[in-house]
Amino acid sequence: MVGNHRCLDFVNTELIEQGQRVDLLQDFADLVGWLEQAQVLGVAQAKQILRRWGRTSKAAEALSQALAFRRVLREMTDGIVRGDRPSVDALGRINAVLRHHAVDVALVRTRNGFERRRLFQPREPIHLLVPVAESASELLCHGDLALILKCENPRCILYFYDTTKNHARRWCSMTVCGNRMKVAAHYRRRRRTREHTLGGTGHRETPGLSRRRRSGSPP
Repeated sequence: MVGNHRCLDFVNTELIEQGQRVDLLQDFADLVGWLEQAQVLGVAQAKQILRRWGRTSKAAEALSQALAFRRVLREMTDGIVRGDRPSVDALGRINAVLRHHAVDVALVRTRNGFERRRLFQPREPIHLLVPVAESASELLCHGDLALILKCENPRCILYFYDTTKNHARRWCSMTVCGNRMKVAAHYRRRRRTREHTLGGTGHRETPGLSRRRRSGSPP
């Protein structure tokens, strides 16, 4: 998870590996697994959801809805990076998911008294997308859209929200794209230096040698 926002991490479930576009959400189990990894679902909750819907037509429908919603968020994110405002259609799609209520509020006893807790309780497969839509809403309402960035590796398609102190983050991951691009830049600098050196000295001839060659005189 490199996006620093759940909705961006959801967009990033589509990535580039070895030059090929790879979709990490191949089936309903992948979707549920990602939600568990993103700490939307607990382990027991994820298992329960797979038992309830995993072998039904609702699973395929939920995956289709998830992929369609991801396309909307990717297009919106890409537009924001280019300086565009989120479209009315994108806001409408987010609101359509937000209309589904999937959170219960419970009063629980704590060591020091009581507190209210919000409990995510998906009753229908579409409810699985509500936390992603809430994350998108939170980002648009309270985030700085100028800090939504795309990895500077031109071969990478991942996005992130820059939370660094100086807002100087450039890569989805320093250990992956950052190092790759630094190595590539270092190689390009060395190659330019070598070509400049060869171009500056490798093709020069002394004046006497040049005249002898033109006249056919032996050296």
